Amino acid sequence: MTKVTVEDSQIETSSKASNFLSWFNPFSRGMGMYAWLFQRITGLCLLIYVFIHMSIIGLMLLDPFLGFQAGELYNTVVHAMNQNLFDTGVELLNHMLSIGFFIDAGVMALGIYHGANGVRVVLFDLGIGIRHQKMIFWIFLVLGVITWALGLFLIAILPGIVEIGGTLGG
Repeated sequence: MTKVTVEDSQIETSSKASNFLSWFNPFSRGMGMYAWLFQRITGLCLLIYVFIHMSIIGLMLLDPFLGFQAGELYNTVVHAMNQNLFDTGVELLNHMLSIGFFIDAGVMALGIYHGANGVRVVLFDLGIGIRHQKMIFWIFLVLGVITWALGLFLIAILPGIVEIGGTLGG
């Protein structure tokens, strides 16, 4: 006779109502389910962002047909994205508190998570690291946060570098 081991998240009950209600209990799921769920959510958010971004760019190309001077809509959108949420008096801090900076930071976080988790899943599909999924998830998450922090640092100081040097090459 073989003994069957049942994981905590796989315990069955006789009541269908309790099975249904347990689906809504966030503690009854494993980390893999949350990684899968966030992969779908980040993919959807990135798709929505790309659609909105392309729509705005397309609209800006229609300036002459909409009765605006060439570049007027573009300048309006750029001005709106550079608006500060709070005026601190410090130029770098003002840039970091702009609407555009928050959008860039959010899109970067979505893209880094989505990409890193995608690479993690591909590794598992190739049979690499299957027995260490939780550890690999945390490694990719930490690397993603470090990458995101570095990216935030670069987009925070890049406008100052471009203004000082004129171009990135100096």
